[in-house]
Amino acid sequence: MIDTITLDLWNTLISNTAEDARRFRRLRIQGIIEAFLAEGINVEKEKVEKAHDITFKRCWDLWDKNLDCSSEEQIRILADFLPDFGENPPADLLKRLKKAYTESVLESPSELVEGSSEILKHLKNQKYKLGLICNTGRSPGKVLRKLMEHYQILDYFGALSFSDELRIRKPDPEIFLYTLKNLKSIPSDSVHVGDELLTDVKGAKDAGMMAIHLSKTHSTDQGIQPDYCIRKLKEIKEIAEELRGT
Repeated sequence: MIDTITLDLWNTLISNTAEDARRFRRLRIQGIIEAFLAEGINVEKEKVEKAHDITFKRCWDLWDKNLDCSSEEQIRILADFLPDFGENPPADLLKRLKKAYTESVLESPSELVEGSSEILKHLKNQKYKLGLICNTGRSPGKVLRKLMEHYQILDYFGALSFSDELRIRKPDPEIFLYTLKNLKSIPSDSVHVGDELLTDVKGAKDAGMMAIHLSKTHSTDQGIQPDYCIRKLKEIKEIAEELRGT
């Protein structure tokens, strides 16, 4: 009998479209430029863009291994390709850089995926244990908690697992098992919901859980087969009732 449901964040509960990504990039780059200007340092936009994109590539080298790094480590990589401010950079500059790099999602938030609040409220009312499992990017778990609080969905969850804090990423089964341990749940009584076949579906199934794929296409690329496919979050309600009755 299923008593636990874990969910992905991006493109499952909160939208992260290509346009969202472009907007966040613009905001980060402008914020980095303004952070240096506040210290009286002019830095060319092209150099900031290059440093920003190199940092992203360095992160991907880790992410491809299901590992992660902190936002502070990402900023150190970024700083290597920006004006040299010595061994002891001004604290205010570092603070501004971190804010610009990590908080664009708060400055211009994406929209909630349709039905997010409603399905979380329903599942909570039905006494399911709820967990969140999120692969982070530029924005760390500390910032994403604020985003979830902004949308009033934070308090629905009994456990939150962010990859930058745990240093492991989906599809590594360990991040799923860690979350279930915090919820005092077991894999055979748990199901995960997410939009990515590799990270969400394969990761959950490798951890011994069931998996629900949220997708408009219902693709089964790479031979990864979810237990259920849904097009809208509200469909979880019927599936949860079915699984609770088994």
